Amino acid sequence: MFRFFRKNMALIGWSIVGFFGVTMFSGSVFFGFDAIKNRGDNTKQQSSSGEFISLGVYDVDVRPFYQQYQGAMIQYQQSGQKVSPILHEQILFQAFRYAVNQQAYFIASQEEAIEVIKEDVNAIEQEYLLQVNLKDRSSLKKKLKEQKVSYKDFRSQLEKDALVRKFQSQYPSDININTFLIENTFKQFKVDYLVVDNNALSLDQLKQQSDAIVKDLNGGKSIVDLQKTYEGIVSINSFSQPDFQDFLSFDVSLRDQLVKADANTYLDPYCQESSCGIIRLLDVTLKPKPADYNDAEYAASVKNRLQQDKLQRRINQVFDDHPITVYDPLLNSVYLKNQGKLFEALNVYQELLSLNPSDPAPHFFRAEIYVRQGNVSLALQELEKASLKAQMLPETDFAELHVFYGDLLLEDKQRESGFSHYELAFSLVQNNSEFLTLLKERYKQHSFNDQLSKFDDRLAILELEKKEKDEQSRKELDALLEKSDNDVSSSTLVSDSEEEAQRINAEN
Repeated sequence: MFRFFRKNMALIGWSIVGFFGVTMFSGSVFFGFDAIKNRGDNTKQQSSSGEFISLGVYDVDVRPFYQQYQGAMIQYQQSGQKVSPILHEQILFQAFRYAVNQQAYFIASQEEAIEVIKEDVNAIEQEYLLQVNLKDRSSLKKKLKEQKVSYKDFRSQLEKDALVRKFQSQYPSDININTFLIENTFKQFKVDYLVVDNNALSLDQLKQQSDAIVKDLNGGKSIVDLQKTYEGIVSINSFSQPDFQDFLSFDVSLRDQLVKADANTYLDPYCQESSCGIIRLLDVTLKPKPADYNDAEYAASVKNRLQQDKLQRRINQVFDDHPITVYDPLLNSVYLKNQGKLFEALNVYQELLSLNPSDPAPHFFRAEIYVRQGNVSLALQELEKASLKAQMLPETDFAELHVFYGDLLLEDKQRESGFSHYELAFSLVQNNSEFLTLLKERYKQHSFNDQLSKFDDRLAILELEKKEKDEQSRKELDALLEKSDNDVSSSTLVSDSEEEAQRINAEN
């Protein structure tokens, strides 16, 4: 488990056991973690706590992360599906992204000075009561008390959610749609690109050089000449784009230039971080409107897209201003790998091995990275270690390990060893028809044809079991519906009898 959660398990353990009323609001409404009171506070932090994740000086609230993580884990457990280390990393990363994005929205709402009033929070509380089928606030407080959560802390989470919601509503509300914009969305542009960069220059300096380059290009100088002129100052690289691109696919700062520029004109540079992009407009074409085109519906869809784009740009600015730091090693390994920082990820997986030496999964993921780096020899060494550890602790074994190991062994001409690991994988996925089907293709690919019949036999058994289960479910549903019909009929008969008795009494 995560180092952060192990450290705080005494504080947050009740939420793992109870899992009462998890919601999926736009914010992070979640029972629990009341001991971590600084998380989600609406005051600006001076520095992060150095635990879990931070965005600059802001701690990322752990609650939305655990909300998503635990919800996904429970779904898989209820479905009877084993969560392999690969699937577990996917769940971790989705929960990580959700929590980080929620914190970014919260930071943006503070920086934009969004304010909420009591009625905003009350509205969200009412939604919550309806969602979890609670009668009123008194019932909510009673349920919170059972979970050892104070209403004050719960209410503070609602306030945070209300703040994020209002930001999401108010910030892009100034987007206006007009006929000129709508017509431009049906234009497509063919362009090519120049990229100007020099890590040693500031963004302002790079922008000045790029402005001068655009002036020279539009004045008739060639790219080759400018590459020589600016050698040692900036690098200039050209890229072609063969396909036409939609108007809205371009950055907002370029759109007005595109619709006003003549063919073969270079647009003003678009600069970010350590490089500037320069676009040359080559051609413009129109795409036809669909047969079922509706002005109002299309305008609404364009407005929604532009609003989402504006929100995303604001959140991207938060990430630029408040860089992500991941303190938990398990989450950090997943984050670094997804960022393409493979060398750093290798080191963090090694740290995980020191924390849990019996776990085969870090060896598997180190092997995965080594393969991406082209070092199959080191990958095989890691997979050998992973396989040995899985044999010593069978509950840690997983089929993907043996498929991956088998693939590499077969590529290395070790046919017998590769087959033995395919067989281990087969033994681990007896109840997973999708995995069996994929594994069967591996056997075909490597001509283990005398083994194919066992796949057909097992898949046939699983299909029969599924049909029997479906039939049983259908019978149970029919019985439930029949019981419901009988209850309604009985109620109707009683009601008719009562009405008849009332009629007779009235006549007498």
